[in-house]
Amino acid sequence: MGSMQGNYTFDELNARFDELQAEYSNIISERVILGQSVEGRDIWAFKVSDNPEEDEEEPEVLFTALTHAREPVGMMNLIYFVQLLGEEYGSDPELTYLVNEREIWFMLVVNPDGYVYNESIQPNGGGMHRKNRRDTNCGEGTNRGVDLNRNYSFGWGANNTGSSQDSCATTYRGESAFSEPETQIVSDFILDHEFMNVLHYHTYSNVYIHAFGDASLPDEPDLTTLREIGNEMARFNGYPVGTGYELIGYTVNGDAVDWTYGDQGLVAFTPEVGSYTQGFWPSENDVLALCEDQVHPNKVFAFVAGPDLILKDYELSHQTINPGDEIETEITIQNRGLEDLNNDIQINISPLNEWVSLDENSYVISGLDSREMDEILLNTLVSEETPNGTFTGVIVSLESESSYERQDTIRLLVGQPELVFYDGFETGLSDWFVTGDWGLTDEAAVGSNALSDSPNGEYDPGQESVAEYEFGMIPGFFIAPMVTYKAKWDIESNWDFVRFQANVGGDDWVSLEGQYTEPGVGQAAQPAGEHGYDGTQEEWVDETIYLDQLGEATIYGFRFIQTSDNYVEADGFTVDEFSILGIPAFQFGDFNLDNSVDIFDVVGIIDLILLEGIPSDLQLYFCDLDHSGSLDIVDVLLLVNRIFGF
Repeated sequence: MGSMQGNYTFDELNARFDELQAEYSNIISERVILGQSVEGRDIWAFKVSDNPEEDEEEPEVLFTALTHAREPVGMMNLIYFVQLLGEEYGSDPELTYLVNEREIWFMLVVNPDGYVYNESIQPNGGGMHRKNRRDTNCGEGTNRGVDLNRNYSFGWGANNTGSSQDSCATTYRGESAFSEPETQIVSDFILDHEFMNVLHYHTYSNVYIHAFGDASLPDEPDLTTLREIGNEMARFNGYPVGTGYELIGYTVNGDAVDWTYGDQGLVAFTPEVGSYTQGFWPSENDVLALCEDQVHPNKVFAFVAGPDLILKDYELSHQTINPGDEIETEITIQNRGLEDLNNDIQINISPLNEWVSLDENSYVISGLDSREMDEILLNTLVSEETPNGTFTGVIVSLESESSYERQDTIRLLVGQPELVFYDGFETGLSDWFVTGDWGLTDEAAVGSNALSDSPNGEYDPGQESVAEYEFGMIPGFFIAPMVTYKAKWDIESNWDFVRFQANVGGDDWVSLEGQYTEPGVGQAAQPAGEHGYDGTQEEWVDETIYLDQLGEATIYGFRFIQTSDNYVEADGFTVDEFSILGIPAFQFGDFNLDNSVDIFDVVGIIDLILLEGIPSDLQLYFCDLDHSGSLDIVDVLLLVNRIFGF
């Protein structure tokens, strides 16, 4: 970490780069001096690749930072990413592939003069100078200079709303487009290379901004491409993707993203890293977490610079799968990358276990153009011997000379889950015990009500609150039990958390993993390794929690637990359509637990009643047909009716 509120000073950054380059000289190039700033400081770039001093004609991608001098987290996350590439090269398969198959360029400080000036006025961090240090007759303070992110030629000076002609204004655009050496250097560097995509890092707002700054939208198919790539980058941090006007509410002109996309035709984003509360200079304790938050986006952005195969989607012919069924699965394969893939694509399919067999286990697609999709139809036969509640499926492997090899699992649940409990929150919270601000909100996915940790605004700082449902589920009652619900959330990433937990006895609560959870990072309100929700998910998603992760534990209840630190708050977590499902292990009325319901079960219940015996938990659950809490003559009559159809 650096001495300027956790960020490197300009000299510390130079020294840190020298250390990394010396340690990982096999993948990090020497500095490439691109030119000098207004005050004569070097502006430099470097490349990370397996042969860093050679041009191997591999797909190129560019990351820039510190266009605005008061936004150091952009630079910090990039030097952190470079460090990670060095440390994990040869061990992490994704990072190793990116180093071997991409030329990843970094320009860490576009505006060195402004950054050094901020250090001079606030050596411990917090300097608010934004622009470069061009003398614009505004004195020596922060009014001096040109806003470099209003100095590019695309849309330059279109109006005085998206930029300013006032030489002392924060958004002063300069005397002409590319009047500043800093923007000339960036544009010349991009023009000299064959980049497919460029990420211009800024802070703050927790969003990914694409063109256009005037609030107009790119034409299709570009708009879909930008939004899909942005959403893939935001998979874990939940950043919204859109234009600046859509996300922040103001327009710009003459900015780097508009020029990179609108003039050069490259995919480009402005990541605005950090929340409003964190601002331009987050606390020192926040810097590392913000850097970690951008590792996945940076990887995705580097992957899509070239051909990049993914399993985009799949669709099953059956919603309910029974033993003996033949399932057709339409699998969609996409080259999500920005370059064509001209080699054959080998798709290998293997059974997940012994309960399925395949008509074919290998398919070939003869290449895919950039962003193109193709489908294969897979026939899977489920064995007639498959026990209800069994998870089976297939493993899909995608291989090509020009893409990272990926493997995905398509899971199939055999049997029809039955609804054990449902709450759409339309009749209140009588089934729930709540603390804190948990309550009903009218922002529902279905109907009029949903459950929220903060229905009246943002959640409180420094609190722990719960919404708990007492429910007993003993091992053996159900096969493949699961909990499903709809959810959306806005929770401070890496710091605050909402977990869904099961009570397995006393005060022992276990955090459960779902499709949309991620492990806690181990700081503030996030216990390390425990699964939960953070970041932003604006649209409702369908969450599924499989309870087989608890093994043979008896479940006594479920709860949502919200925890927050004392700093940044947000809108919180909202849940709707809460359901518990499972495949019954036995038929209702099966007193003898032999998987058949017949007259012998009637005799067994009568004997138990006459002898005043005590049924087992399983017998009580499956034979208490009137839900009275005991076995009695009414259950006998209902069972006789079920067997003989009276």
